[in-house]
Amino acid sequence: MLGKNFVDKCLNSKVLTDPWPHTVTENHLDQKEFNSLLNDCNRLLEIKLKDMPIYKGVTENHIIPQHFKDFNINWYDQILDISKNIYENRKKLCDVFLEHRWFDDLIVTAYVGVTPPVPYSHILHQETISKIWSSVTYITPEKNCGTKMYTEGKKESLVKEAQWKPNSTMIFAGIEGKTWHSYNSTEESNRITLNFFIKNKEGLKEYFYP
Repeated sequence: MLGKNFVDKCLNSKVLTDPWPHTVTENHLDQKEFNSLLNDCNRLLEIKLKDMPIYKGVTENHIIPQHFKDFNINWYDQILDISKNIYENRKKLCDVFLEHRWFDDLIVTAYVGVTPPVPYSHILHQETISKIWSSVTYITPEKNCGTKMYTEGKKESLVKEAQWKPNSTMIFAGIEGKTWHSYNSTEESNRITLNFFIKNKEGLKEYFYP
């Protein structure tokens, strides 16, 4: 039911067009399940990336479901259910947006994202070609930077920000030369998100579903 509800809200959210098509859905996850994830993720607010077992030598990290137990995240069944429903409805989810990429062999990647504290800033980008549908649900802390949207690949073209609000989800279909976006940290703690992507399977060694 959690996965079905997640997808249903994706399909029924109003598409905003400024500066490019995207949706923003508040209270996206069932509140009880969100509270469970929030409780586990609050423990990640102060963790140092260098101390994480899967630290990759970069300045932010992804905790994939296979490693949830290492971080006491008791949300494997839930992220699996959502990923399964995303995969089974992949065409409908992409068709919410009039313009989107498509590949014949698709998969879903999913993870809890841990972004370092202020002054961390992620590079302004348009979205990797392999990603055809991108979803980010803001988890914790209570305040932070959401997703900034631009018309060009330069900071001066900033139009607006999808505001950070716990259990709010921003979704879009990446389009080359159009969906320019970035994010950064504004707080002294880590920035924690729940991320799902529908991606082209070709060339991938790791993915979550199927």
